Amino acid sequence: MTSVGPWVCGNCRSVNRESATRCYSCRTPRALALDPEAREDSRPRFTAQTPPRELAATARGLGATYGSSSPLAVLAQVAILVVTAVTLARAVLVVVFLQSFETSLADPLFDPATFDPTALLDQAAVVALLRYVELGAWFAGLVVLGAWLARVVANVPALGGGWPGETPRFAFISTLIPGGNLYWTTSTIRQAIVALSPADAPRLGLITAWWLAVTPAVILLLNIGPLRWLRSIIETAVSALLLIASGGDISSLLDATILVELLGAALLVAAAALAVLLIQLVERLQAERLAALGGAVQAA
Repeated sequence: MTSVGPWVCGNCRSVNRESATRCYSCRTPRALALDPEAREDSRPRFTAQTPPRELAATARGLGATYGSSSPLAVLAQVAILVVTAVTLARAVLVVVFLQSFETSLADPLFDPATFDPTALLDQAAVVALLRYVELGAWFAGLVVLGAWLARVVANVPALGGGWPGETPRFAFISTLIPGGNLYWTTSTIRQAIVALSPADAPRLGLITAWWLAVTPAVILLLNIGPLRWLRSIIETAVSALLLIASGGDISSLLDATILVELLGAALLVAAAALAVLLIQLVERLQAERLAALGGAVQAA
């Protein structure tokens, strides 16, 4: 069936623009649009109560296939551990560097005229180098995470979870957009959990906890782009509080940076652990749905 102009969704009966490939309201593919030449359409509408087997059969008829995301899930978990290790290493070096500098300033025998900054400069060079390694690790980790998430999104229709709000391509690309990925990636994973969980029983506490940990960790530790301004605001607020508490001790400025780094490191460790659990949750939900459908899923 082909039509020119706006088309009517065969599921929710919403009117969509001609260029839309999926319904703006329920995300049903255009292939299930109502036939403008037919007086009525006997196909059932899909609701939250539609059995996954029926949804899977319809999606399979439209070409949806299932492909195991387990290998990508393993790579994603390894990438999370590597990114966490590299980021923590840089944070520890920053703290050591600042503490060394603070100790030198606090030394009563400190003489700026005779002070040899060689050791501190060497530490600063290592921190700067590790910064680039850290950014590279984050980018590679996001690529792997995006590839896993794209495979999961592609699997949802074949597993009888309906049609997600994002396409696999968008799920991959959105993980690479700084700042925006904190929203889009979380939203995509949430949709997958809801779609693959038993009816009225989505397990969303884990992804909520992960978002609450990873968002401030990224803001405090990455310190790039628009996140740099947020980090500056937080660090300024902490510095002001420490200055007041210390009676105006200028070393509180360094202490504020150290405190922010340590807080970010603690949140990152929590976020990494929750991310691993989150990936394992999604993999388990896919396996359970695949087992429940039995032979009704077409492998890619």
